[in-house]
Amino acid sequence: MKSPNKLILIFILTFACSISLKSNPINQFINTVSPPMNANSVVKSSDIVITFAQLMNGSLMTAENIKVFGYQTGLMTASLDYNSVSNTLTINPVNQFKNGEKISVTLTSGLKTISNESITPFVYSFRAKAIGGTGSFIKSSGIVSPLANSLLAGDLDSDGDVDLIINEKTYKNNGAAVFTYFSSLPEAGYSILADFDNDGDLDIIVRRDNIFDNYYFINDGFGNFSFLSTFQGGLGNFGDLNGDGFLDYCYYLSNSDIKMVFNISGNFIPDTSYYLLSQCNNNSANYIEETPLLEDLNNDGTLDIVGINGFREGNSITFYNLCKTYFTLSNVGEGEFTNQTIYSHNLGPAGPFILFVKDSKLFDYNNDGYIDLISPGVNIKNNGTGLFIENGFFSIFHNSLDDDFNADGFLDFITIFEASPLLQYFNNGDGTFTYIVHNSVNYAPLSVSADFDNDGDIDIAVKEYNTDEVAILLNGDSPLPVELSSFTSSVILNSVKLSWSTSLEQNNSGFEIQRSDNDAAGQEAWKKAGFVNGAGNSSSQNNYTYDDKNLSSGKYKYRLKQIDFNGGFEYINLSNEVVIGIPATTELMQNYPNPFNPVTNISYRLSENGFITLKVFDNSGREVKTLVNEFKEAGYYKSVFDGSGLASGIYFCKLAADNFNQTKKLSLVK
Repeated sequence: MKSPNKLILIFILTFACSISLKSNPINQFINTVSPPMNANSVVKSSDIVITFAQLMNGSLMTAENIKVFGYQTGLMTASLDYNSVSNTLTINPVNQFKNGEKISVTLTSGLKTISNESITPFVYSFRAKAIGGTGSFIKSSGIVSPLANSLLAGDLDSDGDVDLIINEKTYKNNGAAVFTYFSSLPEAGYSILADFDNDGDLDIIVRRDNIFDNYYFINDGFGNFSFLSTFQGGLGNFGDLNGDGFLDYCYYLSNSDIKMVFNISGNFIPDTSYYLLSQCNNNSANYIEETPLLEDLNNDGTLDIVGINGFREGNSITFYNLCKTYFTLSNVGEGEFTNQTIYSHNLGPAGPFILFVKDSKLFDYNNDGYIDLISPGVNIKNNGTGLFIENGFFSIFHNSLDDDFNADGFLDFITIFEASPLLQYFNNGDGTFTYIVHNSVNYAPLSVSADFDNDGDIDIAVKEYNTDEVAILLNGDSPLPVELSSFTSSVILNSVKLSWSTSLEQNNSGFEIQRSDNDAAGQEAWKKAGFVNGAGNSSSQNNYTYDDKNLSSGKYKYRLKQIDFNGGFEYINLSNEVVIGIPATTELMQNYPNPFNPVTNISYRLSENGFITLKVFDNSGREVKTLVNEFKEAGYYKSVFDGSGLASGIYFCKLAADNFNQTKKLSLVK
């Protein structure tokens, strides 16, 4: 027998090892998120799963407190499912993400634990996967726009295609990257595009040239914009800075100040400004980049800000110099910030082009889960502890795009230098890049990227330098099909097991399982039963299964909706009809989930026709709810019990039929 001291030592070591194997929670309320924070290649049909560190009040898991924004789409409608047993929230967007789209998720302080403590507002983002691109671009068409100085991309009319705004003019996409002029805004200038009023479509903020006012236009959902209001401000950037579920705004108030403008239910309210003390020319600043940059730099679930200012000087004889200082405004919660200088450097002496470098980008280029910075002349790595380290020189540029242009799961970088071809930097996956010059065509520093032709890869719209056109450059891709070698079913009681195999998969996102029974008119009514991820690209056999559980008695048909990463799909039908028969015995099943808050499912089986009752009683025997009180034919059934108006505690569910009584214990935990 081991001695007590040895047993205690073994227990301590085991406990310590078990703790070391668990991941650290993000904060006191959020344990993990899926997709991970800053993920760069998320399947566009993915659910979002939040695992909480504390037991939560499930009745508050509502659309009012949980927001999902697509940066090319607007606020997304989603189903919300809180599982009190696993303490997880599953967010299932009704529509898939767009290829390459940035997605932002907000959990507001309206969410509370079961002890009624509000969570700290939580904001995080990731990017949807791009598929099939080669990074080789071919011009498919052009839009005549000789004075283009503002270019935006987004789904303006909610039809699923990414449209364009060039200056004040909107151009609708027919889905194949063919753009047609639609309308003009009454104001022209530099614009940003986002869903500021949370109605599910993209709105526009326009800053007129040389005027320090922003004009706010709201979208009716069909690409028609109407003026709503003005507010003071410059060209800025957006994000949910205070975690209230509305997209806020920030801009450079001067060469040394960043101003916050908070969005209060669609109304913009100016707030605090933060001073940026330049490290150049005796703390002087006569230069800023066009807009502040917004990302969560320390993965704490709040949006931080990077500001860049500096001092430019010189002449044609001694040449020109640009000194730049980089600042982080770290979000300490609900839109309050602390200021820190992270880097300073000099560019030059060089030609006058050095005075106008801009368009730095924040993105995770080395795939460590932390947001890094690439700026003209420097590459700055985030080590994950709040420190930013110079990671080598980067070329000078005046315009940039960060996207996965060759579909390898890593974010690439494309730059334009004054008037130049596309200068392409393909990400090797470790923070290094392979440099390629695209072609000999020169472009102006004005571009935007998105999947314009809906083929899964990332295309580019860019102003040509020597013509009056905005060129539409399509990315090369050739998606291929999925070959199914078998598709069968089996029945166990009132559950169906579907099994299928593939011999070849290319560009396969996955399989949506659809089930059909007959509606009241005897017509087929197909419904989504579930989704199984595919293998992507595979030339070997892959086997899949799906269990469709707790079905009622009846006849069913099944089919697979095989979905490509680019959104294309085909249906594969199960050859036979599936029959769920009559159970051999009458039985009340245990509810699920259990414990529950506030809704649970109660299944039961009837082996004979007859009059039944299904009732819920509290711990004192008082009836609190009658769920069923009617004649039922033999078969499998399910009822839903909602305990929203009841206190936490033990309840009992009783099924009564001819010569049959059975009771199950239910546990309501709020």
